[in-house]
Amino acid sequence: MFLDPGRPGVEDLIDSIIAGVRSSCTYAGAGSLEEFAEKAVVGIQSAAGYAEGKPLHASWN
Repeated sequence: MFLDPGRPGVEDLIDSIIAGVRSSCTYAGAGSLEEFAEKAVVGIQSAAGYAEGKPLHASWN
């Protein structure tokens, strides 16, 4: 796991993990972890797909 030198604390790491879980629930349309477990579909993402989903360093404009 990557630790950001600008945010090295445990609180920052936990906040980042919770933000990811919250985002996953939003994508699945779940209002609770129980509902997420029912709705979630797990898949495998290729390295190319992962790279494509990363934010750009600059705007397209």
